[in-house]
Amino acid sequence: MKNKKTQEEIEKQAQDTKHNFALYVPEIKQENWEEKDGKVVIHIKVTDPVKRFLAWMVKRTPETKLELDERCSTVWKYIDGNRTVYDIAKLMAETYKENVDGELYRLVTYLKYISKRGWIKFKEYDKEVEL
Repeated sequence: MKNKKTQEEIEKQAQDTKHNFALYVPEIKQENWEEKDGKVVIHIKVTDPVKRFLAWMVKRTPETKLELDERCSTVWKYIDGNRTVYDIAKLMAETYKENVDGELYRLVTYLKYISKRGWIKFKEYDKEVEL
């Protein structure tokens, strides 16, 4: 049974992955957004031809407006292309008076979601540059 990993190795690998992800720097790709009443509103263009046609039929613009809640808006504003995921988690923990681990878990889940939607991208943390 050489190929089976022990539970400790699996947990260590999971911690290393979490630690590495915490050192990534998120950058906003979605350029079409605004801040309204303290909340971020993202304007998303509809690219589906059927939905575009239906929007044309009812004389509406083929665009969706997505208003983020307070926490998500705060995270969005903290994403500046210089802060790492861990730095943002520390700021969120300080803002909402919670522990860093809980905020890091929430933040990673949220960042993965908006990354899959194509609204942000990640770059690796440059160890030579101190932030």
